[in-house]
Amino acid sequence: MTSYVDDFALMVASLSYRGNISRLQKLFETLETKAYRLGISFSVPKTELIHWRTSSQRHSPKCLAPIQIQGELFCSRDSVRWLRYWFTPALDSAAHFSCRLVLAQGGFAPIRRFSPTGEGLAS
Repeated sequence: MTSYVDDFALMVASLSYRGNISRLQKLFETLETKAYRLGISFSVPKTELIHWRTSSQRHSPKCLAPIQIQGELFCSRDSVRWLRYWFTPALDSAAHFSCRLVLAQGGFAPIRRFSPTGEGLAS
């Protein structure tokens, strides 16, 4: 029987994006081999990639090189969701709160639709 791992993170650091990509690929292969022996697998199509940037790298170009895992290519994203929080390379909270605001506004749409214009909800 195979168990599936849903949320997990791999983080590496090196002096270059190319070094990070190489390390991530090797680390995932090692992790996948060990997990296979334990009857565990990962949902690779759900993979998201983000390159964290130091303050000195913020003005340099973003990395456009994809990472290849199990034959699938993944490009770096502007934000990723992990454990219900949206992270950006700069660790800016604006992306998280923008997503939460959109969800909250969507919840009020049915209320607005059923309430008389300008009168609010009937008591």
